[in-house]
Amino acid sequence: MSQNIFLTVNIVLIVVCIVIPLFFLFIPIPQKKGLKNYRISLRFLALAYFALSVLTVIGVYHGNIETDYVMNLTAISLQTILFAFSLIVLLNPNFSNTYLVLKHLIPTFTVVILSVFFKIIWKYQPLHTITEFIHHSDQPSAVVALLFFIFCIVQLVYFFRLFHLQLKKYEAKLDDYYADTYRLKLHWVSYCFYAATFFCVLVIISILIPDSLFGVIVTAINSLFYVVFGLCYIQYPSIFHIIEPALNTYILSQNIDQPVTAKALSWEKLKSKIISEKFYLHSEINIEEMAQYLKIGRTTLSNFINKEENVNFHTWINRLRIEEAKQLIRNNHDMSVMQIAEQIGYSESSHFSRQFKQITGESPTVWRQRQSQDEQP
Repeated sequence: MSQNIFLTVNIVLIVVCIVIPLFFLFIPIPQKKGLKNYRISLRFLALAYFALSVLTVIGVYHGNIETDYVMNLTAISLQTILFAFSLIVLLNPNFSNTYLVLKHLIPTFTVVILSVFFKIIWKYQPLHTITEFIHHSDQPSAVVALLFFIFCIVQLVYFFRLFHLQLKKYEAKLDDYYADTYRLKLHWVSYCFYAATFFCVLVIISILIPDSLFGVIVTAINSLFYVVFGLCYIQYPSIFHIIEPALNTYILSQNIDQPVTAKALSWEKLKSKIISEKFYLHSEINIEEMAQYLKIGRTTLSNFINKEENVNFHTWINRLRIEEAKQLIRNNHDMSVMQIAEQIGYSESSHFSRQFKQITGESPTVWRQRQSQDEQP
């Protein structure tokens, strides 16, 4: 029964690893500078998917073949490098570090070469279980496998931290550019990274506790992950044109009038103009549009907000909007939450409610009820 399940799962994986790369290779990608590394990552992903399909075909042809520690650890290391860099490129299109990739690939390929050398020259047998590993712990191959195991763990932790660093930088750039960022956070990128990390952990567990049924489950999870990841990854260009201005921080405001130098500006005057004319209520406003409205440079405006208000553009605009919402709630008892949200620039009432609660600690409905109670004699 488990053999039939194993065969079915692997056939599905083979189909997935043949179809998805075709999308990677032939899907039309806009010829934008910011998508250069994304296009490169698509080619590497296509190659990785095809390689996985070949290995799966070999496994199906020979039956449920038993893999040794080095083979499993090599799969962990390569998948960690592949998916980490592929996903980081989405958060930071300018992220390209060939040295960093080689630094992680060299130890992996070195271990593979040493393992082949031990097996062919010294006739050492592959290690499949903990018992075999302990029994042959005096062999050079066992020492290499142990060091490689430690390396893979360290590598997982390293890329986990690297990814989160790039994620924080990405979200900071969004918050410095857009007033509304809830649709641009690319949560699926984080989910895919966590799923890839989770799968690597499962493989590590399967190494420590070998079990044929558990191996089938891991393979099935891997198949599902590759499908979801592939379908999500090819959707990235559709949102890139929206987030591109925030990621390309070198782009300056293209104002019709020459921007005034920062020394000649007064933040209080600029702030007064924004608030009196309620420019912050414009739906989906960004810092580029506000800079053009004030006829100053985008960087100048960003520096003013960060230094004078001690927050980013996103937080400042939402604070102004929530203050406006409070006034509307006080003066218009019949206005619904949706009407208030639309009037102050939010396209969705649910997003308005989240922002309102984040700033005031209460939902708009609860805040309104409390205000009504306070106004009663």
